[in-house]
Amino acid sequence: MRIEITADAARFRSLTEPFLLRDPLRHTVITTGIANHLTGMQVDADRSRFLSVHDDDATVVGVAIRAAGRGVYLGELPAGSVVPVADALAEVAADAGGVEGATDDATEFAEHWGKRHGVGYRKAYSTHLYRLADLKFPTVAGSARRATDSDVGLCVEWAEAMRSESGMPPPGLTAIAIRNRIATGRWWLWERDGAPVSLAAHQIPIFGWSRIGPVYTPPDQRGHGYASILTAHVSRTLRWRNLNVCLFADTDNSTANHIYRTIGFQPVRDFTYYQFTSAATNL
Repeated sequence: MRIEITADAARFRSLTEPFLLRDPLRHTVITTGIANHLTGMQVDADRSRFLSVHDDDATVVGVAIRAAGRGVYLGELPAGSVVPVADALAEVAADAGGVEGATDDATEFAEHWGKRHGVGYRKAYSTHLYRLADLKFPTVAGSARRATDSDVGLCVEWAEAMRSESGMPPPGLTAIAIRNRIATGRWWLWERDGAPVSLAAHQIPIFGWSRIGPVYTPPDQRGHGYASILTAHVSRTLRWRNLNVCLFADTDNSTANHIYRTIGFQPVRDFTYYQFTSAATNL
């Protein structure tokens, strides 16, 4: 087994594309991360690191990334590789704030990282990954429109509120990052009586998939079906482009999970994010 780490997103894509194409849904975060780097959407891209695991025949058998300012994200990894992957990333990303991946792999990584660095870790959140099957539309008053540059402030406010509510660690998306994404036409608002009441966006389409997120409705507008109808609307626009659709939902958010299942999303697998803590205690 050999581990290679590069800061070159184009090289990483070239190396790993056959492996990622085996299961692009499983690797939606990693493929989107690559696309964000290659299209200039990633801030401080030169600080990101991309890791590939190779077998004795030089075939890629595992992947992981650490996007600038983020924690480590584990893709599919072969048995026995989690600890070597953690050791390799410790050399180039010792300041990573956490790790996310399939629960068993993320737990093993966090345990080893804690011992190596003398830090603790705690489970910040877990998510279900969903894929869209048969899309169903609710009946909800209002209409969808693409966000525009004049909506950047509102989108920044709502995206940060969602990050905070869900327990995701900072940093969130900056105003510049959101403005750039809005300019691509990938952020949407649902309006009722001329006022925005819900937000939904989708990621860069890659390998035939696009992932919806973030999705957010402010507390005073919840309970009316706005997130349901807007998510369904965005999903339909993606389906019209012959794209498969997926999204993540916090396992503890029963409302979100109910919404997504009701409009046709089916759960595929679970992931866990561990945040590293300064105290060597584990929760």
